[in-house]
Formats: sequence, C-alpha cells, structure tokens
Amino acid sequence: MDIVFWLAAIGGGALLVWAALYLLPARTTITIDTAASAGQAEMKTLWGLGPTLYLRALPKANHGNPLEVFHDATRIGNALTTPGIADVSYRALHRLYLLKPRAARLELGLNLVDAAQERVVQTAVQAPLAAAPASMRETISVTKCSTPGADLVGRYELFASPMALAAIYGEFKRTEPVREFRRRLKRKAKPSKKAPGEIRTA
Repeated sequence: MDIVFWLAAIGGGALLVWAALYLLPARTTITIDTAASAGQAEMKTLWGLGPTLYLRALPKANHGNPLEVFHDATRIGNALTTPGIADVSYRALHRLYLLKPRAARLELGLNLVDAAQERVVQTAVQAPLAAAPASMRETISVTKCSTPGADLVGRYELFASPMALAAIYGEFKRTEPVREFRRRLKRKAKPSKKAPGEIRTA
C-alpha cells in the first residue's frame, strides 16, 4: 500500500512540474533568419529559472545554412503571392504583440525576378499593417535584399508560456494560406510573363 501511495505522489508531482513548465511564463527569444535556416523559439521556463525548451519551425540540421528555397526567386515569388498569407501572418504577429515583447523586429527583404510580384507582396504586407498600432508598425519593415529571392529576419524577446506560443504557431500553421504557401514552396514553378493578380485581404 505504501508503494502505491508513493508512486501516486511521485506521479502527481511530476504532472505538476510538467504543468508548471508548460503553463507558466518562460523567458522567450524567437529567432527568424532564412539566411541561416533559423526559425525557433528558445524558452527558459519558470520566468527564466527553469530548464530550456525549444519550439522549432525549421530542422536543426540545416541551422547556419541559407534556406535555399527562399533564394529560388520564382518559387518564393509565387509563394509570397499566396492569397491571404499576409493576413494570417499579421494575425500571428499581432498575438505576439499583445504579449508585450520587450524587443520586436521583423524585416522582409525582397529581390524578386518579377517587379509586379514584388509590388503585390509589398501592398499585401502594408494593407493589414495600416490598421495596426503605430508601435507595432514600427517593428515591421519591407526592404530590398541584396541576393535574388527573399530574406526574412526577425527577433522577439518576451515572457510567455510555452502553451501560449504553441497555440499561436499551431493556429498559424493550420490555416489554408499557410498550407498553400508551403505547397507552392515545394512546387517548382515556371517563370510567368503575366502579371500576378491582386492578393485578397481578409
């Protein structure tokens, strides 16, 4: 009977520790850098006093090397003109903004083969930002990158629970625009002389 009691106590304690690690705020650094295949959230649990957890959007094995598909200018151009991708990206970033990050920066660099595509992407990004708080707009920029294709660079520092971050990322990844974006990245596209259509915004 004593063994059963102690096993139950140990199991209950382990469950409470796991819940605390997952539910309580973690000191979090989100890093995005397509030039180095970096896309992850490093979470030092229990306000920075506990063990470190990682939420990865890109495989660790490729870390440090350029994300090649982002420099296939035709393919990334088609992916970035996915209808609705700017809107769902804005919603995810706005949820991060509501968590009051201590530092926030996101820069999209473009150097697409098709100038019309580049204008479409810039317009699509600017549309949802027009209604964003000024302090959030200041953290997001669209620039010209030196290499063909696109580069995405960002860094966010905040206190947030792993559960909250996983929910934001999970909802973002499940949206239809993101699924279509990923399909377009996997599909080799032929350059088109026809100007792309205008991106629909929600």
